[in-house]
Amino acid sequence: MILAALLLPVAVLAIVVAIQRLRLPPFLAVMGAIVAYGIAAQMTWQSIGKAFGLGFVSALEQVGLLVVAGSLAGTLLLKRPLNAAGAGVLGVLAGLGGAPAAALALLQPAGRAVALLLTILIVQALVVPSPLAVAAMSVLHANLGTTLSIGLPLALVLVVALGLWSARRERGGETPSWHWLAIVVPLALLIAQAVAQMPTEPLGKGGARELYTGISRALFLAVLAIALAMALSRRWQPEGLADTRWATLLLTVGAAGGLARVLDETGMAELLAERAMDPRLGLLAPFLAAAIVKTMQGNPLSAVLTASGMVEPMLPALGLDSASGRALAAAATGVGAMAVVHVNDPLFWIAADMGKLSPARALLLITGGSAVVAAAAMIALLGLRLVL
Repeated sequence: MILAALLLPVAVLAIVVAIQRLRLPPFLAVMGAIVAYGIAAQMTWQSIGKAFGLGFVSALEQVGLLVVAGSLAGTLLLKRPLNAAGAGVLGVLAGLGGAPAAALALLQPAGRAVALLLTILIVQALVVPSPLAVAAMSVLHANLGTTLSIGLPLALVLVVALGLWSARRERGGETPSWHWLAIVVPLALLIAQAVAQMPTEPLGKGGARELYTGISRALFLAVLAIALAMALSRRWQPEGLADTRWATLLLTVGAAGGLARVLDETGMAELLAERAMDPRLGLLAPFLAAAIVKTMQGNPLSAVLTASGMVEPMLPALGLDSASGRALAAAATGVGAMAVVHVNDPLFWIAADMGKLSPARALLLITGGSAVVAAAAMIALLGLRLVL
């Protein structure tokens, strides 16, 4: 398992070289790296193929349809990117519901890929009702009010800082604001789904809960976004609907999901995360555990659930068995799940495609950016720990 962990940076480097030097399409580079990695990690041929297939299908089901929807909405209606303020608002909305990759897939026409991605990650990590924040809060039995009082102000500061950085880099377009309803309405359904799935079930139980979760499935969101884009454009555009520029990204998203599942099969993420469970680390323990699982597996929700489950029995030993301590631990777990975004996460490839970034440049801006923002947020939480 340790060998599998050591091979991960080698696989990342191989993918970058294959794309930039050998000019391979990203999905072929990722697929080749998966086979080589699986063999080197001493996995069986059957387990490699099965894990890749499951991850590929899951990624296409959860994210792939929204990649198509976001791309077609841009082709049909949303011709120009948003300004920094508009992108920030949409990034906050996107962070409140659904998986980060699914939300960013819908927001492809918005541009400002790096700032938008980081905004989504910040909100997902720290602000209820995002699925990540709710998962950490629930497993660690943190109080909702205390969790919000810590996470919301910190998220606000980080998002504003990102907005100022983004505004200095580029200007937005002049797309009419009401055209963005094609994206805002599906995002609103994702938020409704997140609220409906909270343990307290604020939107009702049984049939009401099933309604909100059902209409927020990727199939319905994709159809809704495309239908709204067609209606708001006020003209029939068969050539736009036939556009297939999304095809390569779609395959890459599936391949990234396959890579994440193959990495998960090695079991290395949990093994390494357990080593971070040192009582002397205090608040750093949940952060490091979540960051390790996220880096190895590529799935932020899995990282939060795994790390939270490891941390919860150790809260007294970590000095976090209080209302504020549990809320801080939940926030630290969410922040850890932000870092780091790289080639095993569909989010990486969607943002790279949006920003027209080479893999090396994407590693610098996206992977490095997620690490820097996560570290900054964790430093702030450590500061709060001193006064709470």
